[in-house]
Amino acid sequence: MARLMALIMAVLLHSVLGISYYYYFRESPGSAAPLLGAWLFSACVVTLLHGVRMFSSALPADQRFRNGNRNLRGNESSWASLLLETGVCCLVLDLTLSKLWHRIESLCQCAIVGILQALAVEEQTFLVCEYWTLGLTTGLIGACLLWLSLWATALPQKLRCGMLDWRRTLHRRCSALIFGSLEPGTPMQTQSQGSAQSFAN
Repeated sequence: MARLMALIMAVLLHSVLGISYYYYFRESPGSAAPLLGAWLFSACVVTLLHGVRMFSSALPADQRFRNGNRNLRGNESSWASLLLETGVCCLVLDLTLSKLWHRIESLCQCAIVGILQALAVEEQTFLVCEYWTLGLTTGLIGACLLWLSLWATALPQKLRCGMLDWRRTLHRRCSALIFGSLEPGTPMQTQSQGSAQSFAN
């Protein structure tokens, strides 16, 4: 899976700071679509990127943390892969928005303008109707694509399982901190019986 940190950095650079060719594209006067559909489509692309493994790590995560500062080269390669994943995520977001989503917006705008011109309304009403109809259409398309990507990657189930694992690990560590460490497979009663016998002796 693409690292969560790389995805967060890519979203901050691309969508929040607006370092993107797509947003430069939107400054042209021809584009009148609201940003809601583009944001939903960006969330769809981020969801798909979250399910993709870009670079395989040589060591599992727990072994990398155990090695600590002894493996400086591994630490440098970790930073390099993080920056590379961030760059790839930004590039994928930019290409999908500027090449794919911009085409979808243009097709929706052409269809809506054709329908509104056939109705022969005045200019101010035409612009308001074009803006809201285009926003509703692109927002609906973006929401459907986001729902399909969430369903295909099973991200809500993965997040729920991750939260359950995190709660179990936290509960286990807190129990070990309060009651002492138990060996795997040793029930709690055995340890309490052993402490009671040592107290009686």
